[in-house]
Amino acid sequence: MLLGPISNPSRCYHLSHLRAPLSQCFTRCMWSPPPEPEKPPVPYRQGYRFTARRVQPPPPFLGQYVRVPDRDFRHFLKTYRFPGKDFLRTTTLVNYCMTVASKPLPCEPLHETSDFEVLEEITVGDGPGRGRGSQVIVCKRQGTAEPPLVAKVFDPLYYPSFNPVDSPAVPINVVSRAEHDFALESAAYVQLDHRLGGRFIPRFYGSWILDLPLKNITRPVGFVLMEHLEGIPLSELDPANYSPDERLRMLALSMEAEVEIFHSGVWHYGISPRNVICSTADFQSPDLSVKIIDFGNCQILPLRGAEAPCESEPLPKSPLESFWSGGQVDMWNWQPPEMGASEWNQWLQERWAGSSKYQPPPDNLMPATNDG
Repeated sequence: MLLGPISNPSRCYHLSHLRAPLSQCFTRCMWSPPPEPEKPPVPYRQGYRFTARRVQPPPPFLGQYVRVPDRDFRHFLKTYRFPGKDFLRTTTLVNYCMTVASKPLPCEPLHETSDFEVLEEITVGDGPGRGRGSQVIVCKRQGTAEPPLVAKVFDPLYYPSFNPVDSPAVPINVVSRAEHDFALESAAYVQLDHRLGGRFIPRFYGSWILDLPLKNITRPVGFVLMEHLEGIPLSELDPANYSPDERLRMLALSMEAEVEIFHSGVWHYGISPRNVICSTADFQSPDLSVKIIDFGNCQILPLRGAEAPCESEPLPKSPLESFWSGGQVDMWNWQPPEMGASEWNQWLQERWAGSSKYQPPPDNLMPATNDG
């Protein structure tokens, strides 16, 4: 299992109600979001056209990134982005998005605009049942010869306002969550793109803001623009259809991608079949490759006060060392079921023990040699 220098960053933000009087707890357990009669349909449908401006977002600011170093940005967040649970329980998403529109996330303008048209909807929708907040679309930048690109849109108006399974009585601050997600994914791609873009991750085409009408105002919505990968998510393939050797070949590519990403300064912190894109469903193909997507839960080491390993080490840590005695946690169903720990470690040694692409593993992980 690949380990980074910083402990599990997950935090819980909604435990204060556990100490409330019983009557208050009962009332809050009965809470449900107010009706949204003025909420427009999701606009990110095939044929939708929009103009966007390129920006550099501020750093992420929730969870492990809550210690914001910039004093002005801290003041902005405290003043305009954390209104309190009572406000969140009583206001509509439409009113909340209108309230913050006059105080947009402070992004640095990069003085570039483009016109886009939506060609395809990858995941577009609304409501708590979606299980995600972002909208993902394939779009074409007008007036260019470049191929279609993918936009991941962080629109708070269509984020789930509560978690119907884990925390049905606790409203989610959709504006701060969407803006943090936008800032986090932007920062991850900025950290990685110059080293890994087009190889282990999609090429990055910048962070953008589009201005959407809402009643009598316009509101800014952030999105990241990236390469449209030709391939298939691993989650759409069945491990039962592949031999042990084919599974191991794909896993090796995924593990190599993870150590390269970590070496470049980002701990993905959640590689799973849904965010591994395979170039082909034929795992015997000599052209098989994988790319990693979705950095919505990642740890960007320089933003956490840690140096990217590539700054001091010319080569990444070997997958042999990173995954000794255990593979990628959420990829377990792709590991051949007949492989125990000793068989797994032997395969790691056979695959990477003599590789010059990585740092030499510790001597105790290397295959035993017969000196006689």
